[in-house]
Amino acid sequence: MRQRLWSSLLTVAILLSLLLATPLLSACGGEKPATTPPVEEPVTPAETAVVEIDVVRDAVAAYLANRPADISAADLHMMIAEGDAPLIVSLRSAADYAKGHIPGAINIPFSELATLPMDGEVVVYCYTGQSGSFATAVLGVLGYDVHNLHHGMAAWSTDPEVYVTRFNPATDQGDYAVETTANEPGTFSLPVLDNTDSDNETEIIAAAAATVSPKYITAANLNMMIAEDADMTIVSVRSAADYTNGHIPGAIDIPLSDLAASLEQINPDAPVYVYCYTGHTGSQATALLQMLGYDAYNLKYGMCSWTPDTAVNMGYCFNPDTVQGYDVEQ
Repeated sequence: MRQRLWSSLLTVAILLSLLLATPLLSACGGEKPATTPPVEEPVTPAETAVVEIDVVRDAVAAYLANRPADISAADLHMMIAEGDAPLIVSLRSAADYAKGHIPGAINIPFSELATLPMDGEVVVYCYTGQSGSFATAVLGVLGYDVHNLHHGMAAWSTDPEVYVTRFNPATDQGDYAVETTANEPGTFSLPVLDNTDSDNETEIIAAAAATVSPKYITAANLNMMIAEDADMTIVSVRSAADYTNGHIPGAIDIPLSDLAASLEQINPDAPVYVYCYTGHTGSQATALLQMLGYDAYNLKYGMCSWTPDTAVNMGYCFNPDTVQGYDVEQ
């Protein structure tokens, strides 16, 4: 009797243990419950930040690769006579424009250059060709079909009341020292441009163009700064051969066509003084460097203002005897 009771109790205990173990067996040894795989978010490549200096540098390089030549007074006069005149823009003062201007020319201030229409050829002129050349570089980078009148109004008129000012060796030409030993450039970081919040390349270039204005230094002042060992970079944008013939002391050699590729040679934290032969090419380089964030100045009248030595200035200085004296209108 007692044995049968213990047997019954043992059977009940075994059944209870089996019942209690069944969920554990299902969870541990049975099939795993179905799970939903995690959803992977699509990987979007990080957007490349637009760097303003890179955009402007590329635009400058593109302009220099197809830089327009100056137009002569004779060629412009012929175009007018043949009824094929481009849009002619005077950058001179309103008062001097009223004294006499090239037939058909309009007069606008430098600050309004970018308002000109882009659907045709433009010729820009000033007094001596230097500010006109500066404006040409800016408009060229912006995409205009533009040319500068070589030597400006000084090449058009023989009337001093009309041309107002022109290169005069008696007052504008010094006789300062030159050297023939090449100067090694340093290596510098590029300027940081922050002219706009836009990532649009056209707007970035336009914002850079809006920061510039013609700035000049005279040979006398530059010579004084050299004597004082001022912190600066002097850049010759003439040919390498002419740089070897003689250059301003301390100047480094960067032909204009190489300017965009040579920016690392120019210190962005000090003034930059650029010179060429007559001030025309130097003005273009100055405009482009200003767009790129440099504090750049053009040497007024270029190497012609530095030395009378034709072996160095190459005889390119303005010659009033070559001026034909064309008609003007008022």
